[in-house]
Amino acid sequence: MKKLLFVLLFLNSINLFSQVDQKAKTILDKVSEKTNSYTSITAEFEFIMENTDAGIKETNEGRLILQKDKYQLSISGIEIFFDGKAQWTYLSDAGEVNISNPNDDEEAINPATIFTIYEKGFKNTYLGEFTNNSRKTFKIEMVPTDEKEFERIILEIGQGTYQILSAKMFGNDGNTYTINVVTLETGKSYPESTFYFDTEKYPDVDVIDMR
Repeated sequence: MKKLLFVLLFLNSINLFSQVDQKAKTILDKVSEKTNSYTSITAEFEFIMENTDAGIKETNEGRLILQKDKYQLSISGIEIFFDGKAQWTYLSDAGEVNISNPNDDEEAINPATIFTIYEKGFKNTYLGEFTNNSRKTFKIEMVPTDEKEFERIILEIGQGTYQILSAKMFGNDGNTYTINVVTLETGKSYPESTFYFDTEKYPDVDVIDMR
């Protein structure tokens, strides 16, 4: 799950750079302007973890609802709710929910930053125009200029829409992590209850409060 959150974070680590490729910066600035105008984002995505040497390929589908600094993330029987202060991690198979106040490290990989985070420390290179499933895209490579858990990230951005369609992270552990955005809807209004796990509605769930 932590690896997934890292990929989600860096889906839009796109505005402040140590080394600037002007073409890449122009495109990423447009992505930033577009996404910052949204009041909410609802995304369905595919998360793929691969390790060619080990013969591993795991694919999971997920859904993210993001509204300001609040979010709900669902994937592989895990649901995470964040109301801006507290985080609930509901493990349906285990019948338990963990409640925590995210520390600085956890906030750094908070998927609520997926479309708004601004990160320094990358060399960004425009790789050109491509076609992905009949969709015309721009492709940009992001290489960290300081030590991180990955070697590089490849972003694919829709031409015209300036929405991120996929992000592929090449980890230092030999694994490759990919998020493909399947659908993206903006502007919906969600009630506060969307981002809160109501324990009273789940009387049989074990509550582990780590705050």
